[in-house]
Amino acid sequence: MIPHTLPEGPKLNIGCGPVQPPGWIHIDGSNRAFLASRLWPLDKFMVAVGAFPPTEFGRHMYYHNLFKPLPFAPGTVAAIYAGELWEHFEYDDSDKLTARCFSALAPGGVLRVCVPDGPHLFGEYLEKLEQQRALPRERRDPKPLHGMMHSFFKDICTKPAGFKSMGHYHKWSFDEIQLIDMFERAGFRNVDRMKYHESRIPGVEAVERSDFLIVEGVKPR
Repeated sequence: MIPHTLPEGPKLNIGCGPVQPPGWIHIDGSNRAFLASRLWPLDKFMVAVGAFPPTEFGRHMYYHNLFKPLPFAPGTVAAIYAGELWEHFEYDDSDKLTARCFSALAPGGVLRVCVPDGPHLFGEYLEKLEQQRALPRERRDPKPLHGMMHSFFKDICTKPAGFKSMGHYHKWSFDEIQLIDMFERAGFRNVDRMKYHESRIPGVEAVERSDFLIVEGVKPR
């Protein structure tokens, strides 16, 4: 943990998904979160008939449309964590969400965002490409390259039809240059790429489950 005194206020876990440990206020804007928290009898019925799998979402957490300001008075939140959320927005919408987090945080409050590392994914693709290029043409195998592209476009970036996606598909790919710039333009200071579980937020290890690209910034006091 990095020495830092958070202001008074709640700690928010936005885009919480199934990660809902005690000590945090859990907020999610997905379709399934809406069903399980607002229309929970229908959700329970859909699970009972086998249409939907069981979910950790329920009436205990907050459904909120994250295209709108956070449901907290400006300057009242101590910390905000978002794990694998920003990539589910178009760039301009994630820019606005960053600004909304800045508004909700009290001076000295911390925003921490974890997203898939775009350069790591594309680096893997280029590495596989060069491996195949180095082989004689008759020995080349397109399957590894095809597999990566299939995963990227079919499993990540393409919206499945009907209820299959439940709102979960990627609309942007981030690197640390883009993400740090987004934080700084919103007004955050001391913005840096962080190591897994290294944070100014006490107890962040309870909500942080992925060691991807992690950026953290502080609202000036």
